[in-house]
Amino acid sequence: MLAALFNGVLPIFAISVIGYGCGKIKIFDFGSAMILNKFVMFIAMPILGFKLLSAASLFDVPMQLLIGYLLSEICVYLITFIIARKVFGVGVKEAFLLGLATALTNHVLFILPIAEILIGPSATLPIVALISMDGMLIFGGTIVAMDVLSAKDMGWRPTVANIASNPPILVMLAGLIYGLSGLEIAPNVQIFLSNISSTASPVLLFALGVILSVKRDEVIASLTDLIVFVKLIIHPVAAYCLLKYAMDVPEIFANPAIMVAAAPCGVMSFMLAMNYGVKVDNIARVIFISSLFSLLTISYVANI
Repeated sequence: MLAALFNGVLPIFAISVIGYGCGKIKIFDFGSAMILNKFVMFIAMPILGFKLLSAASLFDVPMQLLIGYLLSEICVYLITFIIARKVFGVGVKEAFLLGLATALTNHVLFILPIAEILIGPSATLPIVALISMDGMLIFGGTIVAMDVLSAKDMGWRPTVANIASNPPILVMLAGLIYGLSGLEIAPNVQIFLSNISSTASPVLLFALGVILSVKRDEVIASLTDLIVFVKLIIHPVAAYCLLKYAMDVPEIFANPAIMVAAAPCGVMSFMLAMNYGVKVDNIARVIFISSLFSLLTISYVANI
């Protein structure tokens, strides 16, 4: 089991370490990381969203699974937002994105391959269903919130126009509609979608390493440590209680979902922070630290 965990975690750290090294020796700088982030935000991530939602399996899993897991995400999202905003006084945009980091994990790159090794092929269906739900509701909802906050002085019409023209939202909506239509995607199109979408997480992790290489003094260590605790302890406990007791979800669906909850903070919050001009120091740290300590939480959850 430890070998499976290290095989899943070490490649993620390796990508960020390479980015960190390239930043330190000045091959890449903050501006380079911004360009990489734009590629993911406007090209790779929307295509990834379309690919996942066009093959959405939301109707192939118990509705109790989706409801229970969504409630656990909302719980930790709100806890993190309140802690960041009310206790530590960070900006409202940063508080939203720290909430996103806590609720959303690295499903595709991180937890899916580990779960398939530790649990087996049965883990794929519930995790893909959660990915689809999270893309539409948690990630999509946060983008809407960021657009509203960014355009709060522009009036409601420009705000609605910004949301309606946001590439990730448009492409994810198109993917959902296509998936519900029952139409098949041509094999050559599938190859194109897979090739582009597979770059999203690695490129973001590389950019994260570049950002971490820049010495910054704006990290609130007590805040980030508390958020890591919320993500790695409170989230899996909440998911366990909701799925096992409140919703009585069968173990074949509940166990992979609890493993997702025990996984580290997701890199999509980092991408949105850079795109919306929000400082990334705290977000980058919670992603890095939670990735390190998730070795313990995932291994524990796998043995429950």
